[in-house]
Amino acid sequence: MTATTAGHPPILRFDSQPDGGPPPILYTSGHDYAFRPTGGPPMLVLRRRPDVVRVLTDTRNFGMAGVTRTGGLLGCPLTGAEMQSPDGGLLNMNPPRLRSYRRRIAGLFTRRAAEATRPLARALARSLADALHGRATADALTGFAEPFTATAISAAMGTPLADWDRILEASRIAFAVVPGPDAIDDVAAAWDDLYGYYTRAAARRGGGLTSQLATALDGHTAAQVAHVTGTVSNGFGAMLPVLAVAITELAQQPNVIASCARGERTWASVAGELLRTRTIFPISLPRIALADTWLSGRHITQGATVLPSLIAAVHDGPASPSIPFGAGPHYCPGAALTRVWLCAALEAFFGTFPRARLAGDLDWQAGTLSVPREIALALR
Repeated sequence: MTATTAGHPPILRFDSQPDGGPPPILYTSGHDYAFRPTGGPPMLVLRRRPDVVRVLTDTRNFGMAGVTRTGGLLGCPLTGAEMQSPDGGLLNMNPPRLRSYRRRIAGLFTRRAAEATRPLARALARSLADALHGRATADALTGFAEPFTATAISAAMGTPLADWDRILEASRIAFAVVPGPDAIDDVAAAWDDLYGYYTRAAARRGGGLTSQLATALDGHTAAQVAHVTGTVSNGFGAMLPVLAVAITELAQQPNVIASCARGERTWASVAGELLRTRTIFPISLPRIALADTWLSGRHITQGATVLPSLIAAVHDGPASPSIPFGAGPHYCPGAALTRVWLCAALEAFFGTFPRARLAGDLDWQAGTLSVPREIALALR
């Protein structure tokens, strides 16, 4: 993160930090405002939990900042998620249209639906862990986290595993922080690639969520179905950095692994704590004030852009299991599935390798949720 001019708001960049954490501006008060790398007006960074929750839930006074009042896309997005098509791109929608879509697909993302995937996730994780048996060291990123994510998501979406690399690459570009104005065309192309892929996949009705979403959205256009499916697919991709960071953290906390082995703690509680504190994506998408209002005694004028810092909110008061997944109408529908998969993966990996410890330095990559380039572990 670098300042444009000394004393002026900095440009919010997600460069790698020494500890793999988020940019300091998201949880310290050195600056109240930050600019997007693509330009535009400054964003007020919200760090207090009540302010963050209100902005996420008060749809009368705050709306998604990625779409203009005339329905076009904002020309200076912070992330590629704000460049979704306004027609079916769930992350850019405001109620009541958003609710009409969410009601259609809600049944696919219940706790019961998530629990139904646990046996497959557990079997997959155990198979991958067993494949590392007999090795003194291994890279848990390429040997476990990446293949677990690829196989689990492909199975859930009903898409060929052979297509995963293409989907992942487009998703990385489409959801990442846009590094500057010159990258906007690349992000738009990535979305077009995803939409084209899922238009064809939905037409094949090959199974999984790709087909289930098409059925749930019967009556919508093929483009709208593809836009929703692309949103869901990209959301699944967040599982990879979440799992990678969780493994990295636990490899440095042998007491936690031992307490689970003794039955003093459950893997579900450990996964939940990691989701609340360390594997959290640090921001929600920017919001725009739809009317003059107040936040913590500060006057917010109509048209002002605010950035909810989830990482600051989770540490501002008692732990909350929901804030990492957002709040209000944009609450992440995949929350239950993320908890199930993370729990199953951690239990299988550290149940197989309870003595796994870091065997090298961590080189953190840039990203909204920074991930090591390699997770070298001594397995025994």
